Amino acid sequence: MATPEAPLREILKSISFTQLPLRHIEPFFEPEPIAAPRLYIYDGGAQGKGELPTHDVECLRVLALLRFARYDFDIAHAAEPNGSPDGRLPYLLLPDGTALASGEIAAHLEREGCALPECTLAGELAYRTMVERNLAPAVEYMAWLDPAGFGAVGDARYLGGYPALVRRLLGWIRAGQVAAAVRAGMAERGTAIDGEILTENALRALDSLLGLVGSSDFLAGCPSLLDAHAAACINALLEAPPSFPLRSALTRPDSKYKPLVDYARRILDTHIAA
Repeated sequence: MATPEAPLREILKSISFTQLPLRHIEPFFEPEPIAAPRLYIYDGGAQGKGELPTHDVECLRVLALLRFARYDFDIAHAAEPNGSPDGRLPYLLLPDGTALASGEIAAHLEREGCALPECTLAGELAYRTMVERNLAPAVEYMAWLDPAGFGAVGDARYLGGYPALVRRLLGWIRAGQVAAAVRAGMAERGTAIDGEILTENALRALDSLLGLVGSSDFLAGCPSLLDAHAAACINALLEAPPSFPLRSALTRPDSKYKPLVDYARRILDTHIAA
């Protein structure tokens, strides 16, 4: 079945823009010479302490992972994912020109002797799966399918560097991709995307994570893949528009999730935005 990208590629080739979305024309990747490993993440964030350097959950997750591992690297912001080896951000570029996709970075850390410590949390993999299936889709839904969220995050943070027409086209394509992914995770709902069910699933995940907050700075008792992903999702949700239900649940004055918010902000201050 034809995808939106196919006709758009031909249309966009025939139109002259000052900043053309290159991923709809030809993929490209030209590693630049670097002296130290460099992590490429989506632009659109802030540079100050306590502020998100990017609003993309996967970029935040990988950034936290590298910081947890005390890996020596630089950060570069990018707006065009097609400039990466696989058309996605983030990726880690090594001085020898090797580019690692986000899914390859944990194995690289192990090879470099920078693996995260063994954690004793029972069921950590189950918690990570829960975050991946219930929290991360809620962030994507907020950024691309929720009207207010798209205006504040999807359009403003991801697509702000493109002309208005291109932003609308890219937003439409990305919304379709996110909708397909969310529907795949809610197969029992058929073709409908039920925002209330999505919110309920995310709240149940937050309830489970809340039970892990304790005396340690980390949910798993030590720096972990779970902490990297959970903190990334929660911090991204805290940047959602005030009208988004999950942000409201996290930030209202009597919120039971305050310990979880404090945990996520602590990870942001000490690792992600350090």
